[in-house]
Amino acid sequence: MAKAVKSTVLEIKDRTPSTISEVGDVLRAMSAEDIAVIMDSITDLVCICVERKIQHINTMGMEMMQANSPDELLGHCFQDFVCDDFSASVENIIAVMADEKDATPLRIKTIKSNMVSFNLKVVTLPGHEKQTHVIIGENLTVQAKMAEAIHQSKARFRKLVNNALDLICVMDQGQISYINKAGLKLLKAKNEDDVVNKGLDTFLHNDYKGIFSDNAAELAAEDMLIPVRLLDFEGNPIEAEIGVTLLDDVSGQNYMIEARDITAHNRAVTALRASIENLEQRVQARTRALQEEVAERRRAEEMLRHVATHDGLTDLPNRALLMDRLDSTIAQAKRNQTKCAVVFIDLDGFKPINDTLGHDKGDLVLRETATRLNACIRETDTAARFGGDEFVVVLSNLNEAEDASPVAQKVIDSLSIPIEFENGVANIGASIGIALYPDHGSSAEDIIKRADAAMYDVKGSGKNNYSYAKD
Repeated sequence: MAKAVKSTVLEIKDRTPSTISEVGDVLRAMSAEDIAVIMDSITDLVCICVERKIQHINTMGMEMMQANSPDELLGHCFQDFVCDDFSASVENIIAVMADEKDATPLRIKTIKSNMVSFNLKVVTLPGHEKQTHVIIGENLTVQAKMAEAIHQSKARFRKLVNNALDLICVMDQGQISYINKAGLKLLKAKNEDDVVNKGLDTFLHNDYKGIFSDNAAELAAEDMLIPVRLLDFEGNPIEAEIGVTLLDDVSGQNYMIEARDITAHNRAVTALRASIENLEQRVQARTRALQEEVAERRRAEEMLRHVATHDGLTDLPNRALLMDRLDSTIAQAKRNQTKCAVVFIDLDGFKPINDTLGHDKGDLVLRETATRLNACIRETDTAARFGGDEFVVVLSNLNEAEDASPVAQKVIDSLSIPIEFENGVANIGASIGIALYPDHGSSAEDIIKRADAAMYDVKGSGKNNYSYAKD
């Protein structure tokens, strides 16, 4: 039965309800030591979570998570190790992945705060009183390193790909031993048998026959493209440029031929010479096209930068941009000998909206919150989404600590106004903590932590109010 457990864990993508049920029965009957032995025989990360918390993890999983002992992981919620990009908007990402048939690519934050890419597969074990999941993680970082090692060990083939023209063939003792599909198409050959085991002279014009027979090594040493004329199976001439690469330095009889069809290019050059008077107009047209392309690329780059620094739901600055702006605001306050404040906002009553009205309405509430926050602050201030239903406002250029109070009260008043939907109304409030530079800290991290703590004090004393960090 232990073998059945290991087999199901290893081939979890082919799971069936009956097999999973059987494994669940076995797991309940086994000791923790027996479970650990089975899990340690698997080379991927394997852990068992009960009520979302890690109860068992194998040795390989500990290594991947950079943990020195199981105690660093056991009892922790697995979702806490999933990076914010994936887990911030999903309350129970493990349950969501359990409904997916295919593995989910995710980034996991290790004990040492390093990011590791995984393919995670989650299966729910039925028959348990508490929600139980088996998680298998394939380390994609290791795969990438292995692929790179294989890639580097085949430098000859990498050069073949990187320097390929159109036709690629390998000559072995004067005969073609390999030709690619592009070469077959260029020569109008039906299949490889039409070309393989034939000499290259078979496909060269009479004026060029024999040039590769005795001096392939010399041609390779020239490291240049050689103009030749090929003949396809229908007898049509093909103007080409050919490069030679030696594959055997000893005999000089094994080499690679790369050929580019330049027939169309030569025709184009001839036509260009006949219509040189139109050159200026064509250059101008191309210049306009390039200008439009550059403008479009700049717009795309600006859009990518915006996406990378703003929250996808509310379009407010995300946490990364928030920290950058807060660092700049602190530096400015230090130069001007003024103050700045962090206003940490947690929405009161948001979870019942998600539970009763649905996540769509919850998203509308978050977007409306963002709009109202922006209306409460100056253009020089910053409102950002910190995560979930938490928001942070950075107030710059304050003279006194009390200058943050009117803004906090304005936020509370604004968010207390009911949010009307097409078929309902949502009522929320705001618990707010305020911390200032330099009164409560000298770094962005310190001030945010103090503001967060002050917010939790408000949560514990009745909500829908604001409080300053304790000195």
